[in-house]
Amino acid sequence: MARSLRFTVTVMAPMSAGLLLHQNYWVGYALLTCILGFTLDTGGSVLHRAALFAIAGAVVVAGATLGAGVAGHVWLTATALVGTAALYALVEAVHPSAAFAARFFCLATAIAAIEVPFQPADIGVVAVFAVYAWMVSVAWDLVTGLWRPSAAPTLSAIVAHVRETQRERLLFAAIVAVAVAAAFLVGHMLGLPHPHWAVFAVVIVLRDDTHFSRRMIGYLVLGTVLGAGAAFLYGAAVTSPAGLMAGITLAALVRWPGQKLHGALGMAAMAAFVILLLQLVGTLIAVPIHAAADRVVDVVLGCAFSLAALIINARLRTWLGWDTA
Repeated sequence: MARSLRFTVTVMAPMSAGLLLHQNYWVGYALLTCILGFTLDTGGSVLHRAALFAIAGAVVVAGATLGAGVAGHVWLTATALVGTAALYALVEAVHPSAAFAARFFCLATAIAAIEVPFQPADIGVVAVFAVYAWMVSVAWDLVTGLWRPSAAPTLSAIVAHVRETQRERLLFAAIVAVAVAAAFLVGHMLGLPHPHWAVFAVVIVLRDDTHFSRRMIGYLVLGTVLGAGAAFLYGAAVTSPAGLMAGITLAALVRWPGQKLHGALGMAAMAAFVILLLQLVGTLIAVPIHAAADRVVDVVLGCAFSLAALIINARLRTWLGWDTA
């Protein structure tokens, strides 16, 4: 419950600020910074945490800058996403923090290239919310009296792991890159409004551990259907901005308790969070948004390519005589 409350306090600030200031465009980058900062927060000293939240902001800015550079060009966007996905695949087994950072680098690239233009002023917004999320982390431990020690990996351990699994990492990176390119290009050709969701689905579920990846695919598909259904029903009954904010807050609050009960419930909470957030944006700008159906279609598309990637990875490793995961 403590983690859930800290998560909610961290991620609701960008949306509250956006509502108060009547801003929509920079909220996404502020939200990415807060969520990534929360996931990278492995505890430690005040200065150590400051470095972690600075890294979170830098990852978002770097990804968004790359996305802004390729925006409007389909093949350049696909190439950028392939590169970021390959980076994720190289580091995903090193440590959860490295995997989260690489995922959000890919997501920030996709959002800036496809959804929301990234402006130079947004760098300042990212910095502000990185500092805010760091302050929440420090203040929370001071208030509760439970200072979390550092659980971050050492650089030497990261380098050693990458060297030990170099050939497997390279093969997996190539397969993930192809899966991401295929998911994005097919989504684009089908005219899906959020093809980056299919891309993100790939980097969420694909791990070098085949059995774990298959379980994650099931969790993500089931959770997305449940979360999309719940968000659709809630959004149909509650249409005011205040009511939608309450729903978003509730989704944030149940994110971690739901994850502890079942992986699909955690995914459902995040799906509802994103869908209600987009519905809130649509309400504020008076544009109808069909986020629930779009989310399900994109996630299923991404998971289909992920499953194909797992099959190809396993068969290639068997053909090469490597141990399969």
